[in-house]
Amino acid sequence: MKKDHKEILELITDYLGKNPELRFGQALFNLRVNEFSNRSNPEQANYKIRDIHGDSDEKILERIKSQLEWFEEQKKEDNTM
Repeated sequence: MKKDHKEILELITDYLGKNPELRFGQALFNLRVNEFSNRSNPEQANYKIRDIHGDSDEKILERIKSQLEWFEEQKKEDNTM
C-alpha cells in the first residue's frame, strides 16, 4: 500500500469514527472523494457525479484535507454565534 493510500484510509476511518451515523457512500461524498460534475450548480448537470478515474491520489487527499478543514472552520463559526 502506498503512503497516500494509507493516509486516505486513515482520514476516512477517523471521519466515520466521529460520524458513525453516516453511510460509507455519504462519507465519501462529504469528504469530496466523489463529487458532482458541476459543484456550483449540480442540478444543471442533472446531478451527475464527476468521473474521478483520472484523479491522482494526491488530488483526492488534497480534497479530503480541504473539506475537513472547512468542516472545522464551520464548527468555529457555529461556536461564535
